[in-house]
Formats: sequence, structure tokens, C-alpha cells
Amino acid sequence: MAIGVDSSKWKPRKVKGTPAARVGNLIALGVLTFGVISGVAYHVWWTPPKLRKAVEKLYEDPIEEVERRMMIASGLPNRSGDMIRKLMEEDARTDLPHK
Repeated sequence: MAIGVDSSKWKPRKVKGTPAARVGNLIALGVLTFGVISGVAYHVWWTPPKLRKAVEKLYEDPIEEVERRMMIASGLPNRSGDMIRKLMEEDARTDLPHK
């Protein structure tokens, strides 16, 4: 160390423990607080019915999508409506040899 150089005035090598870290933590706390308060306000108080209906569509899957996922999860082949109709027509035919 050089004589006459005050090392306590040097820039810190880490942000931890500095005023910048405190400001960063306060900003993060403010963002989280705003998110929680706005979420509670949306779900509890002043949500217009039109806005609630518009947002609920984003969270709910159509019944066709739910059934498709259940069919895929059960291991059944994923068949389209046309394919199912074709198989039903083949089952209804009496001129096939296996009938």
C-alpha cells in the first residue's frame, strides 16, 4: 500500500453492504408490494364485470382442449373427428368379412 493513500475511500468491489444494494432492495420491495396490492384489489374489490369476463377466458381452457389433453394422457391415439366418423362407418358396414 502506498503511503498517504486512504483505502477507506476506494470504490467497493461488491455491491453487498453499500447504499446501492439498499436502494436495489427497496425498489424490489416496492415492485413486489405493488404487485401484491394490485392483485388483491383485482380479486377482491373493484374489478369491472366486463374486465373479469375478458380475463377469465385467458385462464379457462375450452372443453375440447381439456378432453384432448385427457385423451393424450390416457395413452389413446389422438384421432380427429373425421377419422372417428370413418371408423364408425366401417363398423356399421355389414358386407365386410369379419362381420
